[in-house]
Amino acid sequence: MRRRVASCFGGAAAAVLAVMASAGDARADDVELTTSDGSYGRVEGDLLFVGELAAGLGLGGFQLETHVSLLYLSTAGGYVRYVEAFDNASAPYARGFAVGLELRPLFLGRYALDLEKGPPHADLLLDSLTLVLGATWLAPQAGPLEPEPGIELGLGLELPFLPRASGPHVGVTALARWGADDISGARELDFLERGAMLLFALSWHQVFDANLVDFRDPPPSR
Repeated sequence: MRRRVASCFGGAAAAVLAVMASAGDARADDVELTTSDGSYGRVEGDLLFVGELAAGLGLGGFQLETHVSLLYLSTAGGYVRYVEAFDNASAPYARGFAVGLELRPLFLGRYALDLEKGPPHADLLLDSLTLVLGATWLAPQAGPLEPEPGIELGLGLELPFLPRASGPHVGVTALARWGADDISGARELDFLERGAMLLFALSWHQVFDANLVDFRDPPPSR
């Protein structure tokens, strides 16, 4: 009887170990497939969602920035940004709202030329180079948002925590802003007084498939 019980327990333990080993191999295979082709998961879907929370360092100290963007093929798309100074009366503006375009021009070209050789963090950092162009509405201290839009320009980089595109990232963006009066020449302010800032951000990136394009589709038959 004891031998039968021991045999049953031994068989069950062996089965559990086999399942765990196969699951571990599957996870390892998934990681290898994600990183071996140089895409790091970016061709597993056609859209990249980015949600960001940042501390903006500018004239008068820190401000809070939040940002959401959606990029096609991890390359180009739109964004929405909100900046809040709270009770920081030394900041040039009490708050700001912006919409615009983001461009990450390096990924598709480097991927097509088979230049994504690793290490993954280095490739993803280089490909994260981001150009920003948007329209911004700024609110002076103790005032509403200006009715006429200004312009913001930015340049940023992001570094992933993990060796793949989806997941947490840290980044920095240099952001320059011009209000409507700055553009028209109605006032003359220096670079910082116009609301320029450095954004130190923590963000989440998620690649997902919206069925807009699929790199995995087989070529058409001739």
